[in-house]
Amino acid sequence: MATQSYKELNAEDYIIDKEPFFMPTSDEVEVFQAAYNERVPILLKGPTGTGKTRFVEYMSWKINNNKNKAKDIP
Repeated sequence: MATQSYKELNAEDYIIDKEPFFMPTSDEVEVFQAAYNERVPILLKGPTGTGKTRFVEYMSWKINNNKNKAKDIP
């Protein structure tokens, strides 16, 4: 009998509830939003500690928050 060697995770446990801190340095938010709207894939590249993960967390929150606001409008 095979044993399960992985743990099942629930995606809802990882929803970002409050706005993560992110300070834009240029037009990266607008560029990402435009790419997202057109469904164009992007590649984030940079040295360790430059904020790639933080940026993706922020954009994930921003996009999800905008979708939720649109659902609330009758």
